[in-house]
Amino acid sequence: MKLDPCNYMFETPRSQSSTIKPAPRDIFAEAREKFTIEDLWHAFGFKGQPKGTCKSPFRDDCNPSFSIYDDGKAWTDHATGDHGDVIEFARHALGRCEHKAVREWFSERPGIDYLAHFQAAPRLPKASQPPKVIQWPAGIRDGTTGAWHAFATSRGIAQSTAWTLVKSGMVRPCTLDGHDCYVVTDRTYRAAEIRRADGKPFWQSKAYPLKGVDKSWLPGADWLRQGSPEKAVIVTEGGTDLLAAVDLYSRYRRIHGGKNLWQPVALLGAGCKLLAPECAELIRGRHVRLVPDADDAGDRMRDHWTDLFRRLGCSVDAVTLPRGTDLTDHLSTISPTDLFSI
Repeated sequence: MKLDPCNYMFETPRSQSSTIKPAPRDIFAEAREKFTIEDLWHAFGFKGQPKGTCKSPFRDDCNPSFSIYDDGKAWTDHATGDHGDVIEFARHALGRCEHKAVREWFSERPGIDYLAHFQAAPRLPKASQPPKVIQWPAGIRDGTTGAWHAFATSRGIAQSTAWTLVKSGMVRPCTLDGHDCYVVTDRTYRAAEIRRADGKPFWQSKAYPLKGVDKSWLPGADWLRQGSPEKAVIVTEGGTDLLAAVDLYSRYRRIHGGKNLWQPVALLGAGCKLLAPECAELIRGRHVRLVPDADDAGDRMRDHWTDLFRRLGCSVDAVTLPRGTDLTDHLSTISPTDLFSI
């Protein structure tokens, strides 16, 4: 069943201004002057109320042990000993990343000049910087045929799709805290997302807070190393929508064969801003279709990644879904033919 075209359509996002202003002398100094911890708390979408004493936004905090002070410019987590100013707060919120990534994040906040960090081809990381390694909280298994059938049923996808996901290395089962879970990843194991099979959250988060994830790597991109250079890329927001995209593409292939070739990949969170150099080269020059969640964060994700991919010579369009929904919500109603049209 095709969705009403008034609610579901493709659009070519408007380009951002091509005028690049000179970089400020000290973007961190501007950030310290312009922003408070409360501003960043809301910008990252953390739950709860930032105040003098509150629960930590970075971990499961049963007893409030997080303090904000110095007129909202400084913070301390008394349980872990972590502390700092707005710069360190942003660094922790972004996954304890390098300060370069923090600077790039602040460069896109209102009132701070935009830095054209993707104007040229992304540079490879320095040899002295070892790649991130995921710290797996549980062993990853291959899973049984029965388990994969149950997984397909619970996710509302075809069993043939579940088998495709298994064979491609994009989904693996694990058991965590006594719960059956599934891991969305790819054969590189650079980025991953763990979700409970029953759909319930881990504490206050839908995905397990996995350490060592390189969110600049898009799971599924590894499959662009093989196949046609004409293959297009569909980018979903989150691991569950990646599963939906693979299922819808499997249906499309059964109807149309190899008419249009696509590779579904996932952006693990609307707040992700960076793209790994290897990913950039694999996607460069291809057609890209974005499928953001239909909310404010998804709108920001669409605008940022439209600009980034265009800087890589890609043609870009985006899917507009009914407000407050995501691709998984429309798994049974969306038309695969429409979704994978060129």
